[in-house]
Amino acid sequence: MSLKLFDLGQKRALVAGSSLGIGFARAKGLVAAGAEVVLNGRDTDKLATAATALRQSGTTVHVLPFDATDHAGLRATIHVDGGTTASL
Repeated sequence: MSLKLFDLGQKRALVAGSSLGIGFARAKGLVAAGAEVVLNGRDTDKLATAATALRQSGTTVHVLPFDATDHAGLRATIHVDGGTTASL
């Protein structure tokens, strides 16, 4: 699928809840538009499966497991992982 009018090349997006369902569909759409994605969720096995599926398109996919409802944990994760999340 080509989304020339919605080009997200050179962009990185964090997608919460992206291991299944609507979150995975959003991540897939962002990848189709050229974005590099950071998948987020609590289940590392499901995130790994989702990442493998999205990497088949040749895009860069990162996995950042944490509970998005835990604000302190979120801040700590993003602070520690400055490389992947630096340009979010």
